[in-house]
Amino acid sequence: MTTRSRLGRTIGALCLAGLGAGCAGSPPPASFDGALQHLEADLLPQIAVQDADPLQAASLPAVTSSLPLAEQLPSAEAYPLQGGDSQLPAGDGRLQLEIVSSAEKADGSRPERRWLVEVAERFNQRQERSASGRRIEVVIRTIPSGLAAQMLLAGRLRPAAYTPASGQWLDLLQRQGLATTRLSDRLVGNGSVIAIHRQAWRRLGGQGAPDFGSVVDHALAGRLRMGYCNPYICSPGLDFLHTLLWVSAGNGQAEGRPALQVADLQRQAVTGSFALFQQRMASTSPTYLEQVERWRSDPQVFDAVLMAHQSYLRLRRQPGFEELEAVPFGSPQDSPLVALPWTTSEQQQALRRFASFATGPQMQALARQSDFLAPTAIPPEARPPRADGEVLRQAQAQWKRRKDGARTVYLQLVIDRSGSMRQHGRMRQLKKAVAIASGAINPGNQVGLISFGDHPIRHLPLQPYTSALRGRLLAAVQQLEPEGSTAIYDGLAVAMADLMRERQRDPQGRFVVLLLSDGERTSGLTLPELQPVLAQSGITVIPIAYGEVNAQELQELAAIREGSVYAGSPEQIVPLMNDLLQTNL
Repeated sequence: MTTRSRLGRTIGALCLAGLGAGCAGSPPPASFDGALQHLEADLLPQIAVQDADPLQAASLPAVTSSLPLAEQLPSAEAYPLQGGDSQLPAGDGRLQLEIVSSAEKADGSRPERRWLVEVAERFNQRQERSASGRRIEVVIRTIPSGLAAQMLLAGRLRPAAYTPASGQWLDLLQRQGLATTRLSDRLVGNGSVIAIHRQAWRRLGGQGAPDFGSVVDHALAGRLRMGYCNPYICSPGLDFLHTLLWVSAGNGQAEGRPALQVADLQRQAVTGSFALFQQRMASTSPTYLEQVERWRSDPQVFDAVLMAHQSYLRLRRQPGFEELEAVPFGSPQDSPLVALPWTTSEQQQALRRFASFATGPQMQALARQSDFLAPTAIPPEARPPRADGEVLRQAQAQWKRRKDGARTVYLQLVIDRSGSMRQHGRMRQLKKAVAIASGAINPGNQVGLISFGDHPIRHLPLQPYTSALRGRLLAAVQQLEPEGSTAIYDGLAVAMADLMRERQRDPQGRFVVLLLSDGERTSGLTLPELQPVLAQSGITVIPIAYGEVNAQELQELAAIREGSVYAGSPEQIVPLMNDLLQTNL
């Protein structure tokens, strides 16, 4: 038995005797310092943590990801088709038209988001025929707009048509060499808004309806807790990024309100304002839908969140959100429908008929039932002219370079290596995901790696991220072998202790644990034992439920620090890890 294990049993005996300061029944720690003291004195001695040999870790051969872009993205099959007749055999003479759509209008599992799926089902019931006499069948594949654009560029998708929430993605595709053909400029009405609690606006002294400039000013001053989403994936996020940079450049007040130019992105007023804004963000997630779910579960977690106008209208009907205000900005989110270079003329003709059906009176009435309406008119000072694809591309790159707002991010990767990780190719896909997603980490942030089975292993201590560290990180991950039980909270406790010590040194940093597990805790500490420490830690824990997991327990874990659980699978772990690291680091 290790010294730590013996000491843990001694503390357990003291707890039974009522003599331990950190025992159940004692007051929970009420401060960061008290939480760290409790963690170090009462919890860590119960954990048999193993440190990897630092000389061996330093000598691991550098590994780099040489995978082409196509292999860095999920396959289309990770996103099932909806709206067609899956019982019919392939090759039965149908002209099947696959349309890739954004989620807010085509999520078949959510009644308020399934409008386009229902349009496809009703269109298919008409059994229309193509020019060659084949029965037309429309099927929908739902993928976030920005991820779908990346998959199209990489050749991972070859649908007949694409309908992102915003036409800005089409400008980005055009700039990167993928031309599209407009079949419909607008399938359904929507727009970008900042949804803000009216009481928060009043608390800030706002009179009348909130406006874009004032809301941004309050966010810059740190008076407004605002949720944001990744502009590489999320349409309102890209729209907000463009609008913020345009306003920061002074173009909203300039004569003629000129469009944002590449040269504007290098101006001190723009870069400084943007860096400060990123520093003030309360939270950033891959899409705004995660932020909405967090806000619904706890109306106090944000003062304001970016989202689509349709989602704002739906949210206002939820208890606690009846007094939300909408601040419109940016470009219309009109869900254009486009054909792609490989779409045949017969497919284009059939797609135009589908677009005509979708934009007809009956289907538009159906859209209004799901709150797809023309949003409130956007004031000129928050409505930038259309930017070309190169401006948008460089704006995204600037977000990636400066999104940490001059703060260091400290990330602990905490990875399950229990025996069940052998199943369904989970460990193999995880290794691939880390190899790819590690390229999304900004240099200068700090990264550590801890795995857990029966006990935690600290493979790499927290240290500044460099190309050399990336090589050692990937080599260490490649050596992970599944075995043992699932001591989730032992691994989490060790990661938290390292981060909390760093927070003592750098209180302005951001501290994150990315916790991936495919099973329930079977040994070691429990969530109730760790909960009071986590509540005072200042650490954001992002759990990934990787397979058949007790998601309720992980949700309770995430909710302690106002977080969310992400559902993973071997098929989708690569883009999920990439999105989370790109968003947080």
